[in-house]
Amino acid sequence: MKESEFQRHILKSFRNDPNIKMFRRNCGGMEDKKGQFVRFGEAGQSDLWGMIKEYRCPFCNRPQCGVHFEIELKSAKGTLTARQEKWIDFVKANNGIVIVLRPIESDPVGLYSRICRLLERHLCPKCVEQSKMNP
Repeated sequence: MKESEFQRHILKSFRNDPNIKMFRRNCGGMEDKKGQFVRFGEAGQSDLWGMIKEYRCPFCNRPQCGVHFEIELKSAKGTLTARQEKWIDFVKANNGIVIVLRPIESDPVGLYSRICRLLERHLCPKCVEQSKMNP
């Protein structure tokens, strides 16, 4: 499955979810009408990003609102670039959720439940801090 097709399946499956809003991110650049190069996005940023309206930590059940997440799409054999790894570290350091997602050929349509399960298992910032203090 091509990454663009994979991306379309994901965006379509979340289109009507009242709790999760997801968007495609464009990175790159082009010349404007005046011939000046205009850059948009930043190299390494994830393919998809979004917000979870309401979220509960699976450990402490503490509610949170407006949790930011990023999804980096990779082919079955694709690897992260150094810039992508740097962006992922930045998002995680700022309490965002990051998922690196690869297609499963046997179940390309089960993306909705698969992504929801991955999003639901992340700890809130307070539980993350406590886990660092009590290894």
